Amino acid sequence: MLAFIKETQDVWQRLQTSVRPIVLYGMGNGADKIIDWCEAHNVSLAGVFASDEFVRGQMFRGHKVETYAAIKERLNDFLIVIAFASESPLVLDRFKELSRLHETVAPHLPLFHGDEIVTWDWLQRHEQKLLRVYEALADDWSRKVFAAALNYKLSGKLHYLWESETERLHDLQNLLKWRDDEIYADLGAYNGDTIAEFLKLTRGKYHSIAAVEPDRRNFKKLAAYAEQSGLHDLQLFERAVWKEVTELDFSDSGGRQSTLLSEPKRIVQTIDIDTLLDGQQASYIKMDVEGAELEALQGGRQQIKVNKPKLFLAAYHHDADLFLLPLFLWQMVLEYKIYLRKHPYVPAWELNFIVTL
Repeated sequence: MLAFIKETQDVWQRLQTSVRPIVLYGMGNGADKIIDWCEAHNVSLAGVFASDEFVRGQMFRGHKVETYAAIKERLNDFLIVIAFASESPLVLDRFKELSRLHETVAPHLPLFHGDEIVTWDWLQRHEQKLLRVYEALADDWSRKVFAAALNYKLSGKLHYLWESETERLHDLQNLLKWRDDEIYADLGAYNGDTIAEFLKLTRGKYHSIAAVEPDRRNFKKLAAYAEQSGLHDLQLFERAVWKEVTELDFSDSGGRQSTLLSEPKRIVQTIDIDTLLDGQQASYIKMDVEGAELEALQGGRQQIKVNKPKLFLAAYHHDADLFLLPLFLWQMVLEYKIYLRKHPYVPAWELNFIVTL
């Protein structure tokens, strides 16, 4: 087993052996998955609670949704299972406070149906590739983040996330060098927030921007941002990024999680990076394309091999991306330095590769 794996019990074994009552914090898809697992493995839940502002006397999966105060009065000591995701500083502070008062876990769940996730067997099967990436990462902090992410995914213990987190803007400012003539490809541009981030990094100076967003509602927000900002040399593409130009099913959910890889709602046009840039020499590519990162890289071989752009690459949609993405990049550009950073989020979302020469 990998020497940096410190856990000896996974989160599901912990729930099966708990002598404390187990309570669920949150409702929704994650909570459904956890309750399904508990029912299948004869693990009893002593209650479900939500943040006070969401408690209205409702029922969830046979449990009356309570406030934390009501659960505390009824049970006193219990194990909390966090069942929803958040990047809100207020909610993250609430998680930290709860973890000081009670044993608290946040089980790692697959983002896409049928995905493999980190287990003891998974670690053994991929041990050599994981070790290769771990040893080749660009700095010690990257290795700390890599180890913490895997230990968290096994155990659900939140301290692994918190002790390895850094601030995204600070990392981009300090790990990458910025010029006044950047050619930027924003893949998964959402509502323009990462264009605004790019402008902070470059002090508003750049050569051109190509922004790609496939979700119809998000694209309208992106177009409104572009109109209001009055930016020059900005092109918008209502497309999904893929390894080739084609048509694919798309979820079109209207949020950050619109994806090619879940329940389809409409057909979307796709574009690959090499076609998108059409001879332009990108200097910076940001890629958060909801699970299609490997396919997107496959469609950008020429651009990446020839121009060797800086990259900001989401690494959290599939657990195997932790080794698949860097190994694929090193096949194209052996001299790439690949950093791994974890930015504030529970669970282990916003795990990102930052890549440069």
